[in-house]
Amino acid sequence: MSKAPTIGVVSLGCPKALVDSERIITRLRSEGYQLSGSYEGADLVVVNTCGFLDSAKVESLDAIGEAIAENGKVIVTGCLGKEESLIRNTHPKVLEVTGPHQYEAVVGAVHAHLPKLHDPKMISCRKAASASRRATTRI
Repeated sequence: MSKAPTIGVVSLGCPKALVDSERIITRLRSEGYQLSGSYEGADLVVVNTCGFLDSAKVESLDAIGEAIAENGKVIVTGCLGKEESLIRNTHPKVLEVTGPHQYEAVVGAVHAHLPKLHDPKMISCRKAASASRRATTRI
């Protein structure tokens, strides 16, 4: 059986950004993706940015650069995503850029760049079918 894809998430900014990150994480976990606590352990990293103050923009751009340097596969979302040209000019290797509250776009970008190898519903069905065959064999 194949290993579930692993996602790293960096969340910067206000409580609204944290809620956005939690919604993205919840959706991806419900689809069978796992979370990683490190860049090295992740198959892909989502960086949820802040773009409110100039200092927050610098912090977000630094976090994007760190994720690219450590992992290589980065999707950017959040308020700084409104300034896609700034992000792409600074970090041209970013895979996708979305704005705030664009959960579906982020999940779609994850699917595009890291196809699911693991479907918990399919595994459950396979396990049930296998258990059913074993039970039938024992009779």
